[in-house]
Amino acid sequence: MRGAEWLQAHRVTATVFGAPLVLLVLVGIGQLVLLDFPNSGDEYVYLYQSRTMAAGRLWNATAASLEVFAFNYIVQEPVRTFGSFPMGWPLALALALTLHVPAWLVNPVLGVVTLALVWVLGARLYHPRVGIIAAALVGLSPFFAFNAASYFSHTFCGALLLGAACVAARDDRAPLWVPVSVGLLVGWAVLARYFTGVVCAVPIVFWLLRPGVARTRTAGLVVAGGLPWVVISMAYNAALSGSPWQLTTMPVTVARWFAEGTALRGADILSTQVLRHLLWTPPALLGAYLVCLRAAPRETRRAGYDWMLVVMAATLYFFAERGGNQYGPRFHYEVFPFLVIFVSANVFRDGLFAEKPRRDRTIFALLAASVALMPIGFVAHAVLEGRVVRERMNPYQMAAASGLRQALVLIDGRVGTARSMAAIDLTRNGLDQLDSVLYGLDPGPGAHCAPGLGIPGRTTYLYAWNRAGSYGTLRPLECPPRAP
Repeated sequence: MRGAEWLQAHRVTATVFGAPLVLLVLVGIGQLVLLDFPNSGDEYVYLYQSRTMAAGRLWNATAASLEVFAFNYIVQEPVRTFGSFPMGWPLALALALTLHVPAWLVNPVLGVVTLALVWVLGARLYHPRVGIIAAALVGLSPFFAFNAASYFSHTFCGALLLGAACVAARDDRAPLWVPVSVGLLVGWAVLARYFTGVVCAVPIVFWLLRPGVARTRTAGLVVAGGLPWVVISMAYNAALSGSPWQLTTMPVTVARWFAEGTALRGADILSTQVLRHLLWTPPALLGAYLVCLRAAPRETRRAGYDWMLVVMAATLYFFAERGGNQYGPRFHYEVFPFLVIFVSANVFRDGLFAEKPRRDRTIFALLAASVALMPIGFVAHAVLEGRVVRERMNPYQMAAASGLRQALVLIDGRVGTARSMAAIDLTRNGLDQLDSVLYGLDPGPGAHCAPGLGIPGRTTYLYAWNRAGSYGTLRPLECPPRAP
């Protein structure tokens, strides 16, 4: 408690020294643990889209066989190839690349901004002490740190939503720019992650419309602020999907809502997300949240902020998708800071620890013990994720070590032992598919040589992962010459 008070009194000093330290830690995780590797197909597609936009276009020419170079969430048509994810996050990365800011630096910077916004929001909603403690709890969670060191869109979307919430929490909401800014920030968040942006926008706008403003005028200005993003989204959809009303994600996501077996699969996924909360955040935090959700007094409730995790988890129950590679329950990332602020407001709402009810003292003790475990959690996750990354990078490292030139490397099956990845997430060939070494899908025994026949001037190699021995093999194929 005294530490929080000191930080509030010396917040400028804390920011000047703390922000570079946090940035250094996040960059270190990204470069030394994750090895600057897009550790999921999603991250690679975001980078693919951003580099395409930075080159001044929305798609690339389809240069070779569609089947061989198939990749999850990249649409390959006969004449053009493009990523199917929402454009909000790739657009941000493209702007950074245009300004010569390396893509690996963007999320770590946004991570620093996130902690500052948590501090501000906690202070505006409750008390400066709450903001400081909430920022510390978020920052000490591997869940936050690893996502902020990755190429996932969650850190960007979460920062936009926190920014909107901070503006909405102002005492003076009369100026025109306040609701317009909320609309702009929320609109970009929706364009980064459609479902998450909409779910989180509702309580933010509700809190903006609390008594003290002309609600009709304010709501209209929020809509006006978000309208440019609607226009941009419709133009983007029309260019890639052929209709302004058809999202580029529809073929790959809509079918997963209310899919067959949703009841059992939803329960399985939800239980997995709960386990990830316990493994990637202070373990007592989720329990403290549930206790506070039930017993918190009216004065700590804030227009639905307290229920954001419940709403997110309940609605995602009907979405039959685990999320692939994850650093914690990543579909809950954007609501996590709001959870922490709510818990902090109830557990640390005053500084008289000895006078707190027994329940609050117990929660405080459990949270303190959980925070003390976080260094162990960081090390454990770093060891595991580092191994996963090294295994997934193995095909490219072996090709580089072998000095391959003008080669086609076919990847057989899955790669990795710690957490294997399908070959369709590893066929990474840049924008034009003209790299000296291309990576493709192996069609299977008896057809190994078929892909190379359609790509002249390249030697075909077969890469396979030995799961039992945890190593990869790369061998040239003896293929007949291409018919003239």
